[in-house]
Amino acid sequence: MLTLYKIFTMILYYISLPVIFPAYLAGSLKWGHRLGYGYKPCDRQGCQLWLHASSMGEVKVMGILIGQLRKIDPNLSLYITVMTDTGYQSALDLVSKNTAVGYIPLDSRPAINRFLKTVNPARAAFIETEIWPNIITALGHRRIPVFLANGRLSEKAAGRYRLVRSGLGRVFEQYTAMMVQSEEDRERFISVGARLDGIDVLGNLKFDAPMTRLSDERIRELKNSLPFGVKAKLFIAGSTRGGENEIIINVFKKLAGEFPDVRLILVPRHLERVGSIRLLCDTAQVKYRLFSQEGITKDDPMILVVDSMGVLNDLYSVSDIAFVGGTLVDIGGQNILEPVWAGIPVLYGPSIFNVRDSSAYITGGRFGKMVTDGDDLYRHLVGYFRGELTFRTKNRNEDENSRAFQTARKILGPAVADGKTVADNNQ
Repeated sequence: MLTLYKIFTMILYYISLPVIFPAYLAGSLKWGHRLGYGYKPCDRQGCQLWLHASSMGEVKVMGILIGQLRKIDPNLSLYITVMTDTGYQSALDLVSKNTAVGYIPLDSRPAINRFLKTVNPARAAFIETEIWPNIITALGHRRIPVFLANGRLSEKAAGRYRLVRSGLGRVFEQYTAMMVQSEEDRERFISVGARLDGIDVLGNLKFDAPMTRLSDERIRELKNSLPFGVKAKLFIAGSTRGGENEIIINVFKKLAGEFPDVRLILVPRHLERVGSIRLLCDTAQVKYRLFSQEGITKDDPMILVVDSMGVLNDLYSVSDIAFVGGTLVDIGGQNILEPVWAGIPVLYGPSIFNVRDSSAYITGGRFGKMVTDGDDLYRHLVGYFRGELTFRTKNRNEDENSRAFQTARKILGPAVADGKTVADNNQ
C-alpha cells in the first residue's frame, strides 16, 4: 500500500508541475517551498530541529512547545514549516533568534530531497495529526529522529486509516517517539499500526499556555484605577451572553446582602448588550458605573459594567473569583481557561459542549467548578467568600512539570537533562 502511495504522489507531482513551477518562477514563496526551492538553512550545519504544524491552531500549540524548548536550550536553531497561509502568518510571530519559517514541501521525493538537503534538520517533530508518509519515511532512512507531539486522531480519521493499516505501520516504525493527548488517541494510533511501546500519553499541550497574570506592580496600579474601596473583594463575570446578565445581577444582589465588601465586574461578550445591562441594574436598583466613564472617582459603585474591548484578561488578574459566560445559556461556553491562566478560580454553567476538554482540565486540577444554575452559582460564591470552598490556583512553577516541558525533553533527548545543549547532544 505504501508503494502505491509513493507511485501516486510521484505521478501527482509531475502532473501538477506545469502549474506549480510557473507560480514559483513568478515569485510565489509558497509554491517555491512546496517544490523544495527557496529555503534558507539556519546555518552551515543545518537546523537542529524542524517543527511542522499545519494551520493557525496548531501553530499556537507549537508556540507553547517552543517556549519550553527555548527554556531548555536558548540557542536551539529551529526551522518551522506550515501548510496554510494563516498558519504562515501566525508562525512569523514565533520568529526569534535562530528561527526560520517556510511552507512544508510536497510529500513527493524530489521536493523532499531538496528540502532536506538545504535545511538539513538534526531532528523533526510534527504537531497533532500531520502524518506525511513519504516525508516521515525519508527522515527515517536518513536516521533523523522523528517525533509526533500533541498527537490526536479522531475515530473518523482512524476508520479511514485502518483501511491502509499495513502501509501506515511501516511509516509509524520511523517514529522515535509519539506523544499523544489521551488514552483514546493512543488506542486509535495503535489500531492503525503504531507500535505499542512507542506512544506516551502526555495530555493536550494547549493547557500549558503561559500564564497571563500581571506583575504585582501592574495589579496594584489597575486596582487603584477602579472605583471601588480598598477592602473590596471582586467577583468578575466575563463574556456573559443574553439571558445570563439577569441571572448574574440577581445572584450578586443576594451575595452583596451577605458580603457587603463584594463588588461585581460585569463584562458582556458583546458591547451592544451594555444598554440592556444598564436597564437591568436600574431595575434591580443597584448602583453601577461604566468602565469607560471618564473622571471615575472612588464613589464605590456595586457594579462596574465594562463597555470596552480588550481588558477582560487584565481584569481577571485583579479579581478574586470569576464566572465565565455562554455556559448558563445554550451557547456551549466561552473560554473558561482565561481566569485559570490569570491565576484565579473559575465557575461556569453546564453548557460546555465547546469547551468540554477545558472543563475536564479545570475540574481535574481543582482550578474551578461547574455550577448547575443561578442558585448553585450563588451557593458556590457564598462558600468561597466564607472560606469554606477553596480551589487551586495555577502558578508559574508548574512549567517544570508541564506537558510541554515533558514533550520538549523527549524531543531534545536525554543529554539536555544534564545541562548540555542540543548541539552537544547531536555530536
